[in-house]
Amino acid sequence: MATLAHMAMYKVCDNTCLDSAILVGMDAAIEDGADVLSPSFDGASVPFYKDGIAVGAFSAIQKGIFVSCSAGNAGLVNSSLSNEAPWILTVGASTVDRNLRATVYLGNKDLPDNESLFQSKDFPQDYMPLVYPGLKGVQHVA
Repeated sequence: MATLAHMAMYKVCDNTCLDSAILVGMDAAIEDGADVLSPSFDGASVPFYKDGIAVGAFSAIQKGIFVSCSAGNAGLVNSSLSNEAPWILTVGASTVDRNLRATVYLGNKDLPDNESLFQSKDFPQDYMPLVYPGLKGVQHVA
């Protein structure tokens, strides 16, 4: 989150999500001065000129607005990705075939196992405080 960032949400779907409604919402965000658009819609992969999100995203990037979309991928199915226009940063879900254990040492001596893609071998084993970066300086929680 950027310092002094504001979040705006635009309701564009009721029982259906029409491309025209999505485009109206994206256009409103552009006119309102958004710096980033993050629409999370999926659907069938169609030619870009028929894809409302791709068209709206193209309008946004022409005005210097970054666009990131969910991939809408349906898992291990070929061609299940949507929002694949080259001007959109598309983010999809993924899995790995192994567990990368990261143990957290809590002050109450509990040692829950979690997962992490990285844990330094020389990470200190000392207890460290949980930190909440509150509005007025750093506040230690534990």
